[in-house]
Amino acid sequence: MKNSLYKLFNNLDLTWIDNSEEIFTSHEFNALLSIFPNLENIFQEASDKDNEEFQRTIRHIFRLFKIFYLLQDGQTFHETLSQESLNTIRKKILKQDSQNELIIPIILIYHDIGRFIDKKHHPYHSYHIISTMNLLEPYKLSDVDQLLICKVIQYHLLFATIYTGESTYYAVYSLLNDPEFTELFSNEIYIDKFIDILEIFTYIDILGYSYAKIYDHYVKYYDEINYKLKTILRSWPDKESALTKAKEYSQEWLEWRIAGALRIFQFVETKPYLTKEFYFNKLKQSIKETDNEFINNLNWELIKKKFLAHSYKIQVKYSLALLMILAFGSFQRMGLKIDTGISYKLILFWALLSREVETRAKKKKNYLWNIFLVGMPHWTKINNSLVNKLNDDAIESIVKNSTQKFDKNRKEFNLYLDFEPILS
Repeated sequence: MKNSLYKLFNNLDLTWIDNSEEIFTSHEFNALLSIFPNLENIFQEASDKDNEEFQRTIRHIFRLFKIFYLLQDGQTFHETLSQESLNTIRKKILKQDSQNELIIPIILIYHDIGRFIDKKHHPYHSYHIISTMNLLEPYKLSDVDQLLICKVIQYHLLFATIYTGESTYYAVYSLLNDPEFTELFSNEIYIDKFIDILEIFTYIDILGYSYAKIYDHYVKYYDEINYKLKTILRSWPDKESALTKAKEYSQEWLEWRIAGALRIFQFVETKPYLTKEFYFNKLKQSIKETDNEFINNLNWELIKKKFLAHSYKIQVKYSLALLMILAFGSFQRMGLKIDTGISYKLILFWALLSREVETRAKKKKNYLWNIFLVGMPHWTKINNSLVNKLNDDAIESIVKNSTQKFDKNRKEFNLYLDFEPILS
């Protein structure tokens, strides 16, 4: 498999992958299916159900493999990453390949196959399809390596969403309550492998989109996330200690987390003035110029203490576009200018949401809360009409009228924020 994949993607270039209209009927696509024949029926079903989404997924997979082999070969291909950073990522890949060269390619090909079932829960559905259909059986992997692959796929967004602020370190709550993780937790080597492979995958997954740009500072911050996740998980089997450490790290990360809406994760340190403190001060300044009764006359420290102390339990799903709109009034991909103003609505949303969750939590104070947006259009379809409707009253109403469900198996709450009433 390794040689066939390398030969296939070594002969392709990124321009063809990003632009070719024939990729789905190409010899290369058929060659990929010949390497992974148990995906043929799954791909056909995905194409029949949502061909546009299927084509995006296949293009993404092709680009993932090309990026993987470019990194593995030490080639320069991303203008905003230095050769030193590329070499650092390459060393991480080579270390894992030296232990088992099949694991990363298998993760790349199977990680998104659940998208045609449910895009917002696709990591779980990808894992579920792999497990129930025994898709890893042909590769003659050990049971623990199969489990490792399945769990990386099931939680493949964890690393990235901690970095962007959509999730917190407290998201490990899900791992600690997952009985299948016991086998991995019982062996510290596999705890480290899980985190290391998750980090490598995150680099490749981001670069698997042609519009993505990452910078040298990603390496430093990813190393920090890697270290902290390992520290948390090494507390196993003392789950209480692990969650205490996860809470501590999450609270330390609070300003960064909320500043994710300002794209701190992408642009911090890319210009001399774009420091962490610059972003954090933008948040603090945003609440000084509002007459909103809920946060009026409160400074940042009081808001943190009164409303955000328990926000570490909140994991927002696919919500980065909304958070940016609340901050800027539009979806932004650019870095902040020195004089860019930030709306207080971002802090208002977080304060209202945190208060609502804490009110509803009652006796289940330490449970995780997953936040889902209902009726929110894709960021490419957001217009000024929607932005104008997101006033203070609308934000408060959406949060207050949200519906919740409790997952007894996972011991987690799902909270659904419904945007349809303000769009109708």
